[in-house]
Amino acid sequence: MKSFKGYLQEAPAWTESLSTALFDLPRAGLKDVLIPLSSTIFKRVWPDAPPRTTVFHLTDLVGVQKLKRLQGRKKSISAFWNISNRAIIDGIRTEGGYIVELKGDIIVAGPDDISSQPDKSGRRWMTLSTLMNKPTASDPGLDGDSTVGGMESDIEEMLIEIIMKYADDPQHMPDVNKSWIALGKEYGGRDKEDKKIKSQIIGDYLDGIEKVMKKYSSKLRKVFLDYSKKRILEQDPDSGDVAEWDEIVVNNIDIDTIHVTPEFSPDFAEDDDIYGFPFELYDNAREMTKYINKTVKTIKL
Repeated sequence: MKSFKGYLQEAPAWTESLSTALFDLPRAGLKDVLIPLSSTIFKRVWPDAPPRTTVFHLTDLVGVQKLKRLQGRKKSISAFWNISNRAIIDGIRTEGGYIVELKGDIIVAGPDDISSQPDKSGRRWMTLSTLMNKPTASDPGLDGDSTVGGMESDIEEMLIEIIMKYADDPQHMPDVNKSWIALGKEYGGRDKEDKKIKSQIIGDYLDGIEKVMKKYSSKLRKVFLDYSKKRILEQDPDSGDVAEWDEIVVNNIDIDTIHVTPEFSPDFAEDDDIYGFPFELYDNAREMTKYINKTVKTIKL
């Protein structure tokens, strides 16, 4: 499993646009192909309303303000049901200090950090390896290989079709990985025509991914939501390690309560609310995790 220190050293979010990130496949094979965690696509693939429940989000004070603006919107955030005391103290992607209890529509739930990332427009993605890998892998995933493993070959066929449609000279074929990277570079210019064609390629990619997701819709939905029924972090049978936190991607959020860590609790001793929301102050992080664990146990999905 990825170490907490290693996680903190990573960039907090992509600094590149989708037009760049979509063609960035640094590893061999197709393991870095991106899967959209889009509520719009999900609604077409699974017309039924997504499960909605309580989750928690660790952030700083600026993040609380941002969350307030995101209420009721389609833009997704990364939340959790389980977290270690150390993660609460050190923070995840932010300086931390504030755990926001909120309700949201579940898009995907994983028993470890699944490294979902937003692009510049706010759309959230995860890699194919995250979908397929086991939760105990060095690159933790949703264990989809045994259930939806056929998606990889379908995605590969989709990429081949797009490459052959748009590439002037697909010289790297049959290496799909290199050919896809080359296609991104071929239309990486700033002129109007290059941008237009790249936009068409991205549109074909999104249409193709959605088609593949529909093919595996029932099995894929189970992979995305299976952990939401368990909500328990399990030990790695080999190392005995337990993940620092799980990751629940949600959108359409409504904030309930702000829980303030001991470091910042004195700042609000005389206040009535935080940006209009009720809050709770804590003397130690353990009391926060106890509250979170107790709340999560009451969830029924």
